[in-house]
Amino acid sequence: MTNTMNSLDTNAILNRLLVLHLRSLPAYLNQAMPWLHGHDLPAQEVLQSIAADHQATADRFGEMIVAEGGAPTYGEFPLRYTALHDLALGYLVLRMIEYEKLLIQRISECADLLRMNPTAQAAALESLGAAKAHLQALEEGSPNPHVL
Repeated sequence: MTNTMNSLDTNAILNRLLVLHLRSLPAYLNQAMPWLHGHDLPAQEVLQSIAADHQATADRFGEMIVAEGGAPTYGEFPLRYTALHDLALGYLVLRMIEYEKLLIQRISECADLLRMNPTAQAAALESLGAAKAHLQALEEGSPNPHVL
């Protein structure tokens, strides 16, 4: 019974991580491309890179859920994102910085909960490292990352 409970708990946490990545703000903005200035090409490249990383990470969590005998939950984009697609990408970089900070916090919480499953915890910690790298890339590309 304990293994079943652990598997169910693990799958619930992995599903949370899957949704956090699959339905992330960068994933949304990559699909509903925001308004671009000519000088936004570097920010657009960072956005596309983060969105691709989030998709690959979500795929990995989905595969782990299936391997554990669970079913992936894909979720939906938050409705509040629909108000953002017509804004300038330069402004939205600041919102993505906020999102990545929140993502780092949530991944850390999930990684702590996965301590009884070293494989799942390692995947969560890998996504945590990627989120920190994404945050750094966004902050380096932001005109003023401290104005939030």
